[in-house]
Amino acid sequence: MRVLSLLLFLAVALAACSSDSDNTITGPYDNNNNNNNGGGVVETVRFSTQVAPIFAASCSGSGCHNPGAQSGVRLGTWSQVTSSVGQRYGGPIVLPGNAAGSPLIDKLGSTPRFGVRMPDGGGALSSAQIQTIATWINEGALNN
Repeated sequence: MRVLSLLLFLAVALAACSSDSDNTITGPYDNNNNNNNGGGVVETVRFSTQVAPIFAASCSGSGCHNPGAQSGVRLGTWSQVTSSVGQRYGGPIVLPGNAAGSPLIDKLGSTPRFGVRMPDGGGALSSAQIQTIATWINEGALNN
């Protein structure tokens, strides 16, 4: 009886340790899984090595959003990205912790509230690239 009780206790303890999360995205670019790589280690999206290269290849490197500001938006550096105010949106393009409400994410989607999808005249960013930017914003849009 003691062995059976011990086995039951272990089964309950192991079940309590498992995660209920299936890492699904609950809304468009609303990622709350913090980039869990499946190994239990949470990785943070880094602006310097993951987000900035996307902007350099598609938005700022072309000259549209760096060095000049198109529609009030500059995407050359972290401080430019986080301080840019979109003229049509009337506010900051990045709302730290709120990718779904950030105009930057809206403009990268297929049907933005204002104007056309960005990058204008270029191919759309991939879903993975947009997700990387959205995760960075949801994680607080850190300068890392």
